[in-house]
Amino acid sequence: MSIHVPVARRGEEEGLQFRLLYAICFSLFLIAAAIQRILPWRWLGRAGGTAHHSVLAQARNAAGICATYVFMV
Repeated sequence: MSIHVPVARRGEEEGLQFRLLYAICFSLFLIAAAIQRILPWRWLGRAGGTAHHSVLAQARNAAGICATYVFMV
């Protein structure tokens, strides 16, 4: 026996799940980006050349990729 959930409600729930997952990913990637900036320059070169982006832009980009990929699977 399955419970019927209206499509509009399901979309709201998925949107809430996406925003929650995005917020968690963003906070983790923000911490990682901040730590990466603190490290010496020779270690920063391993990050793939992302030094020209701001810390917030780097975290926003990584969180967007991560959260979007989770919903594709």
